[in-house]
Amino acid sequence: MRKGILILCCVVVVLVAFAGAALALEMSGTVTSVDTQKGVLKLQNDKIEVGFDCETGSMIKDTKVGDMVTVEYKEAGGKKKATKVTPMMMKKKAPVGC
Repeated sequence: MRKGILILCCVVVVLVAFAGAALALEMSGTVTSVDTQKGVLKLQNDKIEVGFDCETGSMIKDTKVGDMVTVEYKEAGGKKKATKVTPMMMKKKAPVGC
């Protein structure tokens, strides 16, 4: 009986951990606007432009217009709140010639 309860508790912990990760949303695109004073970042992908509130301006202090980034965010109160901003790695072009 005790072993069954322990297994059930472990299963619940794992499910809660995965549910939290599933709630995080993500968008990748090109930065169109950065305001570190207000903590606002705008991102354009091939379909839409979206604004994100960044809880701290330091999250975007090194971000510039034209950068390619991925933003992890959560929606709360009708606003998108960035939790992480990560630069996208650009593929290097192969050298031309010999």
